Amino acid sequence: MSKVHIWLGINESDDETFEKYFELDYNTDVEMDDPEYKACQFCIDIKTEWYDEDMIGVYKIDHLISVEEALEEIPVSKETLLEINTICVRKGIENVNAMFFYTDADLKITDTDKLFNGLVYLGGFKTNI
Repeated sequence: MSKVHIWLGINESDDETFEKYFELDYNTDVEMDDPEYKACQFCIDIKTEWYDEDMIGVYKIDHLISVEEALEEIPVSKETLLEINTICVRKGIENVNAMFFYTDADLKITDTDKLFNGLVYLGGFKTNI
């Protein structure tokens, strides 16, 4: 089973600052498992040293769109989209300008109330893939 983790909301930072949150350091002489390695903030927030860039989708635009429009990018069933929309309604999220999702069946987010790059964690959901 594959699982997609979704974060969305309104991010007020500039695009460069928003994207720096996900920036992996490939220009270092230090290995990722070395305590000297500087992990990106996303990695720190999900409690890992690195992440697979092929498994993440990151979106930030300069205007607000509906949650439904943002979620069109997520590979989940219609039933799961309804579940996600229900969570958004419960959290008071109607419009967003930023979203990211990460596909990883083993990822466990323990601090679900934390803001990740200014965005709300909605949960992990079964994917269509």
